[in-house]
Amino acid sequence: MYGIDEKARTWAQIDLGAMKHNLDIAKRTGVKVMCVIKANAYGHGAVVCGRFLQENGADAFAVACLSEAVELRENGITLPVLVLGHTPCEYAKTLADLHIEQTAVDEEAARELSAAAKEAGVTVSVHIKIDTGMSRSGVLARGDEHVKSAIDAAERITKLENINVVGMYTHLSVADSPNEDEYTRSQIGYFNAVRDGLEARGIHIETCHASNSAGIMYYPEARFDMVREGIMLYGLYPDSMPNSSGLLKPVMTLKSRVGQVRFLPAGTTVSYDRTYKTERETKTAVVTVGYADGYPRRLSNSTYAVVNGKRCRQIGRICMDMMILDATDIEVERGDEVTLLGEGAMSMEEASQIVGTINYELTCLVTDRAQRVYIYPESV
Repeated sequence: MYGIDEKARTWAQIDLGAMKHNLDIAKRTGVKVMCVIKANAYGHGAVVCGRFLQENGADAFAVACLSEAVELRENGITLPVLVLGHTPCEYAKTLADLHIEQTAVDEEAARELSAAAKEAGVTVSVHIKIDTGMSRSGVLARGDEHVKSAIDAAERITKLENINVVGMYTHLSVADSPNEDEYTRSQIGYFNAVRDGLEARGIHIETCHASNSAGIMYYPEARFDMVREGIMLYGLYPDSMPNSSGLLKPVMTLKSRVGQVRFLPAGTTVSYDRTYKTERETKTAVVTVGYADGYPRRLSNSTYAVVNGKRCRQIGRICMDMMILDATDIEVERGDEVTLLGEGAMSMEEASQIVGTINYELTCLVTDRAQRVYIYPESV
């Protein structure tokens, strides 16, 4: 079998020491920390990150779907794993056999899961989802009337056969927006009301949680028994805005190589659609990265990369597998390392502003063709 160096072309460097730093920030809340590693740990690699976090202070994990949870179990993850999305009830035995906790998105789904679990002769652990204002999924609990009905529904769920309610949670939809403070506090209030209403009926939910990353950073009153650390775990800020505070340490750096160095005469158009024309004789560096690796095409003519410590403007359309830099003013040769995003180059936040998206969509878009290279802290 032929071996190819993982840094031969394009790679995503994952700094696990930075991830540990970001986890430790959430640990300072004094409550349990559920690490959200859905979507392949936001593009960082769920299995490797999960194993590392399991050994370095995580209390639980959250994923989007059953297949992600199964992957973790098959690769040595033994901590509690919660599936945030709906899972069809026919997988009740899989959930129970692998000790995977399932979100009950509403009372009907809980009843279906209860019946399937009873038929399979198993008991499934669930977290009841309360919709306090996200309006996406969960038992509706916005306003006094709906809070009362949510308490009733949650109570009925706790009494279902072959269902073990181990948690209850909500999701804060605008906790990263200071001008939406009143709305966020109303969400926290509705969730508190449901929890208190159940307690008044003698029903104690073992683990209540509401804080996402923005909640961890800005709303200490929403910590309850556990917080869910998502985007900040990867060193990215919940509002996707550039931030120089240094509080978080970015985990992913996208890198590539120079594949060719060449000179173009003044007046030469560059790449597809001729969107760039050289104004002088221009030394170009063709870099072996493109949008098929997750380097967004919408960055074309709007970004820069770092080669040998120097910024180089990107010119012309970014292609599927290559892009071009103006390297006229620097020393560069074939094989030189190029930093595209992170670690001294453009941050994910800066790039997201150009692309018109959020920072963590960019990490999720980095494809498997860009191999992950993990950097472990020396103390681990």
